Amino acid sequence: MTKAFHDISMDELLPQQPPFRFVDHLEDYHDDITCVSFTPMEGGLMMDGDCFSAAGLIEHMAQASAVRNGYVAKYILHIPVAIGFIGQVRKYRIFRLPRAGERLDTRVELKQEVFGVTLTDIEVKCGDEVICRASLKLALKND
Repeated sequence: MTKAFHDISMDELLPQQPPFRFVDHLEDYHDDITCVSFTPMEGGLMMDGDCFSAAGLIEHMAQASAVRNGYVAKYILHIPVAIGFIGQVRKYRIFRLPRAGERLDTRVELKQEVFGVTLTDIEVKCGDEVICRASLKLALKND
């Protein structure tokens, strides 16, 4: 973990606000790889009993991709952070749902970026166990 990344507030990188925010920290950033973490809590949104729901995992992955876009906008390009939309979810595989209190470590790999559309491969882990994978296409809103 790089302290400088971990200390960046998600308020700076994501338009979503609690309780609909599903990323706690930016853990690391490189040109093509971004790592974030999130811990779903008992009683939180998108919980299904004591597990974080499949819909919650998709939103978490979309927000993880959005953190990358927000970081690039704010800290590299020095432009306002744009709102993004899920354009497509492919190869979505859930191996198991995470339970409340389990930390999710999520790796976003940028595959392509063209005209405000990003294609990413995302892997979500709990500890050393891969619990979910997907490919996402996100489109940024043009002002």
